[in-house]
Amino acid sequence: MPWVDDQVAWDDSTRTGEAFQVTEDVTMAVPPGWGVVAGLRTTDDPRTGEQAADQVVLVKNGVAFSILQGPFDESPVRLLDQAARITGASTEGYHVSSETRDVTTAAGLRGVASEFTTPEGAGVVTAFVVDGRGIEIQTAGPQSQLTAMRTETDAMIDSLAKSGDES
Repeated sequence: MPWVDDQVAWDDSTRTGEAFQVTEDVTMAVPPGWGVVAGLRTTDDPRTGEQAADQVVLVKNGVAFSILQGPFDESPVRLLDQAARITGASTEGYHVSSETRDVTTAAGLRGVASEFTTPEGAGVVTAFVVDGRGIEIQTAGPQSQLTAMRTETDAMIDSLAKSGDES
């Protein structure tokens, strides 16, 4: 995938200091240089009046960082289980490869994460539930690229904060 990334010029890349609106109440800081496939920056003023997109998709160096959000009133563990069931049903060779671990962002949002493998690569699914909204984050790509980009992807997850609570 890095070769493909190098062949496609992104006309929408993140810049230093930019943040994305994950839900109406949750934002996420993004390092510079990520290609924006989908999502709303906190500075966007969409004509639809939409406060947050259902999906944020960012790509860099062969790694896809995608967020799905929507109504969910159960625990982060249940959301993670649901994500594994859906992904496992639609992805041949999908295998959860780690124990579920707790995740807490710098702003105190609490969630869970687990790693997975597929024939094409690997990844991590992280789940949060904030004010009745489920936030499912999937980071995926070749293992070598995931390792190389881990500092940036971990920082994005760690930056998740309720609007007005950013550290």
